[in-house]
Amino acid sequence: SVRDIAQEAQAQGIVRSNLLLYTILTYSYDPTNIYAGTYTFAEPADVFTVAKKLADKDIENPLTSVTIPEGVPLKMAAVLAKRSLPEFDVDEYLIATNGLEGKLFPETYFVPHTFTAQDFVDLQQDTYEGNIAPLREAIEASPFTEWEVITLASIIEREANDEASMKMVSGIFQNRLNIGMALQADATIEYVLDTPLNELPAGQLASELRKTDSPYNTYLNTGLTPTPIGNPGLMAIKAVLEPTPSDNFYYITGNDGEFYYAKTLQGHNLNITKYLR
Repeated sequence: SVRDIAQEAQAQGIVRSNLLLYTILTYSYDPTNIYAGTYTFAEPADVFTVAKKLADKDIENPLTSVTIPEGVPLKMAAVLAKRSLPEFDVDEYLIATNGLEGKLFPETYFVPHTFTAQDFVDLQQDTYEGNIAPLREAIEASPFTEWEVITLASIIEREANDEASMKMVSGIFQNRLNIGMALQADATIEYVLDTPLNELPAGQLASELRKTDSPYNTYLNTGLTPTPIGNPGLMAIKAVLEPTPSDNFYYITGNDGEFYYAKTLQGHNLNITKYLR
């Protein structure tokens, strides 16, 4: 906000009175027309000059946008960041994020083009903390640890696509966990593959990959995966904490893009016949 900008200007020693700067920016200029970026003050300037520089968008170093979509694993986040940041080192990022899968918050970030890998890691973690802190009371009241919440959210992020389906799929996964049933989520297998599932030959997933010997194979192993399989957004995290209660244990996404749910394997197979074939 303009008030925050004025207070920061005083904190940085650019102006003596944040109130005066705030007043000038508010009443002499359009306060919604101040752009994010780096403004350089090479010599002393009065408050009117400072206000004009901000209002004229005299940006020394405009910010670069880096978009990390919800659910993206850290390896892909590194690739996306490198495309926008010339000084970003992918190997440095992968070393710095070891063990942090799930806690590198997905977001569209606006950062200086000189941002390093460590700068970006710090920003992602700070953003994660800012989003998760208000939820910690709810997490403590849930049957899961924070790590388990993030892990389940990362799977839900890849298996569902909107708030309603995320909450329903969350409820189904929690029903399965409660009875010791395998989660049976294809997305967890994809996490350990070099090839995305949608690029595999038809039928390969069912005939081969579900037999893959990996702790991330949720067809062969019960419970959650050892780590998150990506970095979930706030909607998926909240879906873990606010699941839709139901007696369903099965779901599919039909060829029409809609979700179909079933209480029994028989009903699930019927949905497959009706909506996938």
